[in-house]
Amino acid sequence: MNFQSFKQKIRYFVGIAVLCFLASSSTFAQEGVTVSGRVVNEAGDPVVGISIAIQPYKVMGNRLEEGVVPLWERQTDAEGNFSIWPITPMESVRFVLKGAVGEQTTIQILSIKINEITLYPRGHPHPPFNTIQFSLEAGTEIEDAVITVKTDIRPQVRARLVFADGTPVTNAQIRVRMIRTDLDGSGGGSSSGGKQTDTDGYFVENLREDGETQFYTLGVEHLGLLAKAPPFILHEGQPQVHLLLTLNGNQVPPAERPLPPTSDALIAFMNPPSVWIVNPANGHAYKRIYCDNIADAMEQATAENAYLVSINDKAENEWLQGVFEREEFWIGLSDVAEEGQWAWHSGEPVEYTDWGEHERDGGNTEMKDYVIMSRYGNGRWGATAPEGGRASFTKKAVIERPDMPVEKSAEDN
Repeated sequence: MNFQSFKQKIRYFVGIAVLCFLASSSTFAQEGVTVSGRVVNEAGDPVVGISIAIQPYKVMGNRLEEGVVPLWERQTDAEGNFSIWPITPMESVRFVLKGAVGEQTTIQILSIKINEITLYPRGHPHPPFNTIQFSLEAGTEIEDAVITVKTDIRPQVRARLVFADGTPVTNAQIRVRMIRTDLDGSGGGSSSGGKQTDTDGYFVENLREDGETQFYTLGVEHLGLLAKAPPFILHEGQPQVHLLLTLNGNQVPPAERPLPPTSDALIAFMNPPSVWIVNPANGHAYKRIYCDNIADAMEQATAENAYLVSINDKAENEWLQGVFEREEFWIGLSDVAEEGQWAWHSGEPVEYTDWGEHERDGGNTEMKDYVIMSRYGNGRWGATAPEGGRASFTKKAVIERPDMPVEKSAEDN
C-alpha cells in the first residue's frame, strides 16, 4: 500500500466518524432537553449558591413516588443563573431546590415564569403535592426561566468539642441539650438529642426561634464528661454561631470508663445549683431538686432533713407557682399507704388540694399513687403512677423544711 492510498483510507474513516458524531448530535438535539434561567427572591434579587434540580416522579393514588433516576442538578452562580442539560424527556417532573452546603435553608417556590406564562403552586396544603409539576418533551429548550422563591435560612450553632487537654472529640456519639430563654425570662424552652461529631470534632445544632430575642445555652455529654458553653444571643440576620466546648475531663480507656450517666446528669449540669428559698408567710424553706424518680426525690429530701413539699392552703400553692414558675415537679402527696387516703410526706393532715380538671375523682385510682404539680395544667395537680407515663418525664421535685438549714464552717466539721 502506497502512502497516498493510506491517506485516502484515513480520510475515509475520519469522515465516517464525523458523520456518526453529527448524526448522534442531531438525534440528541431532537431528543435531549435543556432548561436554563435564574432564581430570584421576592425582591427580584439573585439567589446565589443554592442547588436546583429537576426530579422525575409519579403519583400513585394519594402518594407521590420520586423517580429512581438521579436528579439533574446544578448550582446557581453569582447572578442566580443556572443551566441544566442534558435531560431525558419525561412526562412528570418538578423543580427541587435546597440551600447551599452548610446552611439549613427552607426554600419555597412561589412561581415559575417560562416565556410569557407564569405557573403557581397548586392550592394543596401538604407538600410535595403543592409543588409545580410539568412535562419535558423531546427537543424542548427552556431558556430564561425565572423561578421566584422565598428562602428562610435557619440559624444554627457550629460547635467544636474537645477534651480538657484540647484533643478534639472526633467521630463520636454525643448528647446535646439546648436551653433558650426570653430576655425578660417570660418564656423559652429546651431540646435534647443525640449528635455525631465529624473528623475534626465539629457538630451542628439548629436553633429554634420564637419571634422574640432569646439567649441560648448549649451543653454536651460524652462518656460521662460534661461541657457547657456560656449563654449567647442570636443577633438578627446572623446565620451561624461558632462555639468551642471543653469537656471537664480527658479520654480514658474503655475498661476504665464509668457507666454512662442518664440524661438528667446533663440537665442538672446546665442548671444553676439549687438554693433554699424562704416563704415569708410561714418561715419554711423550699428548694428544687433534680431526681430520677419519686423514690429518689424522697431519699434526697431525707438526706437534707427535709420532706417533699406539703401544700396547706391556696396562698402557699400560689407562692410555689410563682417561685418555681414554668416548672413541673413532684409534691409530697401520696395514697400509697392506703388507697384513696391521701397523706403528706411530712405527716401533716391534708387540708387543701388543687386537683386539675381531669382529676374528677380526686386522683383516686388504683395505679396512681403520687402527685405532680403540672405546668401544663396551670400549676394544678395531677395523680400519676410512680413509673411510666408522666412520671418518666418528671425529673424535679420541691422539698421543704420548717427552717433554713445552717451551713457549718470547716472548723465546725
